[in-house]
Amino acid sequence: MSAVSLNDYYYYVIFIDNFSMHTWIYFMKTKDEAFGQFQEFKALLESQMGRKIKALRSHTGGEYISKDFKRFYADAGIKKELTVPYNPQLNGLAERKNRAINGVAKAMIHDQDMPMFLWAKTCSTAVYVQNKSPQRALGKMTLEEAFTG
Repeated sequence: MSAVSLNDYYYYVIFIDNFSMHTWIYFMKTKDEAFGQFQEFKALLESQMGRKIKALRSHTGGEYISKDFKRFYADAGIKKELTVPYNPQLNGLAERKNRAINGVAKAMIHDQDMPMFLWAKTCSTAVYVQNKSPQRALGKMTLEEAFTG
């Protein structure tokens, strides 16, 4: 989304569990906040859910290949998988999820004649609804049920 949100956010980052497709969304004012958002996400998984991140796949954007990020991966034992530049199809799961989130958010904004600065709220709502909706591929389980078991 190209507009600034209600809370002055310009960007978001999503984290997707590769097995269950459960998604988390974090909003950012600048792209360099991605490292802090990842640290927060990792802490959430470890403290509340008792899970460890084994690998992280991302594109080669500067926010994901900083020295801090590289050091953090090494210290935490996280395998870093970078996709080839200009080939977003190599990270198809995240690309499809981004497209779905943006599509639902834009549809909500357009359908209800809401101002564009509410894009972060609608994106958050889209992720929430997707996580709580039954999926045929998961045998009618929700993404949240598949993640939590």
